[in-house]
Amino acid sequence: MIRFFDGYSEERAEELDERKLKRPLVKTHLLEVLDGQCDSLSKVLPLLFHGCGITVKHLDDELFLVSDPNIGEIGFLEPLTSRIIALYSTKKSDVLNPWVRNLVYGSSDLDHVWLSGLTFGVLWDLVVKLSRPHRFTRLVFTHQSIFDIDNIAIEDVDEDEESNQRLDEDNLGEIIERRATRFSLVDRVGVIQAKLKGLQKTYSPLYAISQLRFPSPIGRGGHDFYDNGRVTNRSESFRDHRSHVLFVVRIYQQLLNDTEDKTWYSITESIGVPGQFHRIVGAPVVIKFEQPLEKEVFDRWISATFERKRNRFRLWGHPIRLGPAKVQVYGVDRHLWLPIFLELTAKGCTVIIPKQTCGNTVHRLVTNIQRYLDPGAEAFIGNKSYGEVVKDSAQGVNYELDRE
Repeated sequence: MIRFFDGYSEERAEELDERKLKRPLVKTHLLEVLDGQCDSLSKVLPLLFHGCGITVKHLDDELFLVSDPNIGEIGFLEPLTSRIIALYSTKKSDVLNPWVRNLVYGSSDLDHVWLSGLTFGVLWDLVVKLSRPHRFTRLVFTHQSIFDIDNIAIEDVDEDEESNQRLDEDNLGEIIERRATRFSLVDRVGVIQAKLKGLQKTYSPLYAISQLRFPSPIGRGGHDFYDNGRVTNRSESFRDHRSHVLFVVRIYQQLLNDTEDKTWYSITESIGVPGQFHRIVGAPVVIKFEQPLEKEVFDRWISATFERKRNRFRLWGHPIRLGPAKVQVYGVDRHLWLPIFLELTAKGCTVIIPKQTCGNTVHRLVTNIQRYLDPGAEAFIGNKSYGEVVKDSAQGVNYELDRE
């Protein structure tokens, strides 16, 4: 597989240089599976995908071929950790992206790997540290205030950031008045490093990073990471692409573990007389909005999230109104159908994650709040900022290249 994709990537790199791309680029989709509840993903994956009508065929102990009866062969599937799998494919984005999205929505055992703007902020610091200042990189910033207008149908629109965005004078969507920021920044690493933090303080949507390119250290191009765990290889080496995927996955795996260690809420027996004294463990997740939401925006957010089966936050529950802009929800996360407790207000939200509920819930919530509600939102896990938790998770993860 690696040899095949290596040759394929080299051909695509030459076509990119000539601006005549004849076939799709190699893409990786990172998915979180089953909350790491099984000892061997290799045994579980065929059954899991079979329940979704997808065929998964063993090629060897750690590699599978994925096929859909309606589309044909999709690509290769590789378990990377006990919780995260990678789907490698050369399908066109307009086919592959909806296919993966429908697969995730159709299975409670699957979820995207979620990279929030706050996580991308830490990954950007790593790009600066690991890349030479003269190398070019690309950042994309995306914020859409979809709850600013009374049109819930807009929430069904899933834009493909990878496709070319064309301005159309006849596009009626431009008539809708709501805050929407989406633009890409391509420049040298050193130039962006010198300007980005100042720009973010001036204009908060620049905190909502939705895509980041790691420049390839061994050749041309790089690797574009998206906020929903999609990665596009724009380099001439698939080995280098897979190495960068593994690098980010190791950080994310540690982030999941750290999040659950800090947030899982339970009551445990204290040391001493068993059964007589108990203590509460687990820290809340607190997200503070930069500016309070208007009441109408708050109401649309609540109704769109908890009155619709297919919502971006992937939550379910019945909100209990405690005030004009304050609700409590004793709900469940549709990934694994495990409980989650929330208090949502116009100024932010507090989240309690009971033991065994997947830590991925936290990262999905932060990602979507930054993208659709408040790009400048701050998040804390207990008394520690979300960014510091991500930085701690990245400590000790080596940046190693696969040069086999």
